[in-house]
Amino acid sequence: MVILPFTPCPATGDAFLGRQGLVRNLRGRIARGESLAVIGGPKLGKTSLVRTALHGLDHTVIEIDCGAESSPRIDVVPGSIVVLENLDSFADSAIESLLARVSAAKPTGIIVTGGRRLRAILGHSGTLAVSFRVFPLSVLLDGETRRLIGRDMSAGLAAWTGNHPYLTKLLLHYMDGERDENHRTLEHAVAAGRCQWEHFVQRLAAEISKGPERQLLCYLIERGKPVNPTLAQSETGIRDVKGVADMLVYMGVISRWIRNEEATLFAGCRLLNDFITAKSKAHA
Repeated sequence: MVILPFTPCPATGDAFLGRQGLVRNLRGRIARGESLAVIGGPKLGKTSLVRTALHGLDHTVIEIDCGAESSPRIDVVPGSIVVLENLDSFADSAIESLLARVSAAKPTGIIVTGGRRLRAILGHSGTLAVSFRVFPLSVLLDGETRRLIGRDMSAGLAAWTGNHPYLTKLLLHYMDGERDENHRTLEHAVAAGRCQWEHFVQRLAAEISKGPERQLLCYLIERGKPVNPTLAQSETGIRDVKGVADMLVYMGVISRWIRNEEATLFAGCRLLNDFITAKSKAHA
């Protein structure tokens, strides 16, 4: 039986699980007219989060995907909320010009989404017409992944996906699409979905810099368990281990949680880890 490819789409309403505290935080700030920047790696749930936070607010919402439109038409209604998705698809000068035009139209607030480049722009540019409060994303919590899966296999699936929402949904799709009960295993889902997850993993790996980020990730992969950041700094010699870990977390590459009252870093995505390890061996 041929299983149709997985087609991701933003999850809103009852389909949106987890991150409820972040939704409430964003919704309150949006209602107060603040401008927000949601930062995260590819397919980490930025659109789902923003749309869920906006749901039910008494404002006109204008949503523009900057990654799909090279010269988007901006017709901003005064008092509306403007959402600029994938803003870092534009050149720096174009971003400054776009934000100036949007701000001049007097919206209630502006919400932008993007990845590591947008975070760098917001952190270093003092020429933007809008001041943003930054909200970085990360992979799901263990409990959120269990709710998403809804069955007694969360530990095994999380070991493959590292609680990444896109990868988790992708493997679930290939498991649920298999009619033969004997083939509804994680191994079969991994094999059936390779044509999709492999491309995504390659894209994710390409966004990891070859310096300290790659070094820290390879160290965590080799350790194979949660590691205290202080120990990681000591054993890798990376001075700004927090800053490096921040970026890996925001990209959805590693997780950072409090486990047994201790801060830990963990490279828990086997799909990505196996790719990184194989690539490192090939270049050795």
